Amino acid sequence: MRILGIDYGDKKIGLAFGETSARVAVPLDVIRNEGAVTIEALIRRIQEEDIDQVVVGVPLPQGNHSSVQLEKTRDFIAMLAQIVSIPVVEEDESFTSVESVRLQQEFHAQADEDALAAMLIVQSYIDQL
Repeated sequence: MRILGIDYGDKKIGLAFGETSARVAVPLDVIRNEGAVTIEALIRRIQEEDIDQVVVGVPLPQGNHSSVQLEKTRDFIAMLAQIVSIPVVEEDESFTSVESVRLQQEFHAQADEDALAAMLIVQSYIDQL
């Protein structure tokens, strides 16, 4: 199964690709969050890359995440789920930002922090399958 991972943010959205048969996720890129334009770009990407499922990281209200951001993320998920014909599921994104910074610092990862966070979200989802 081909998965598009999303680390949703007010300004930027990190993207990653996952493949369940290989049990691996890789960072892709980061796009600007420009509302409807961004949704259209995501729909095109889902179609062009033959994506079977979308996994979106949700900031569960613990640590430094607020319930406001959780609500925004769930609104995004609901909107995307109404438009695409594939499953859109949630995955806990706790500590993905901290871990993505660590990957950049310790392993000199060249990918953007938000794309790395999306990769960690997808990998966490795949690891649970």
